[in-house]
Amino acid sequence: MSANAWTGIATVVSLLAFATAAAAHVRQRRAEDFRLARDLHVDLTTGEVAKAREVLGTLVHDGSRIKDEDIPRVRTSYFTLLWCFERIYAGRCAIADGWTFGNRPLRFLDRLVVWQVEYWAENLGPAKEALEARLGVQLSDGKSRLALDALNQAIPREIRAETSL
Repeated sequence: MSANAWTGIATVVSLLAFATAAAAHVRQRRAEDFRLARDLHVDLTTGEVAKAREVLGTLVHDGSRIKDEDIPRVRTSYFTLLWCFERIYAGRCAIADGWTFGNRPLRFLDRLVVWQVEYWAENLGPAKEALEARLGVQLSDGKSRLALDALNQAIPREIRAETSL
């Protein structure tokens, strides 16, 4: 066999190896992004964050049920929820980074969290006001609130339309 034939065979094998490696990378990245999306949803819907959502929901809808001695716990709940939305926003940015086509993990995350994001974007302000009134001081949540607002803006309209009742 001539040198040109061997060069051609080597080129084809190299291209196949490259394509296989690229496909494996894309598949692995997508699997990791789906895992991150699920983990972020679990973070929002279980444990301390679920308790925080319950406490803040009570504050918004029936604040008289919260005793004065529980107000420090409500403040902790407020920041627990805000920091969860910071994690979700950071995770969403990580999933979105580098993808320009068919980002299924990103759409999956958006569908999982959209109603919570919309609800708390609307109700966290009233929760903060009620909490500040009970505490008698202003809460300094500056940049933490920005993450929730950015997350709310980042979720596309078509996702909102798909998940609206």
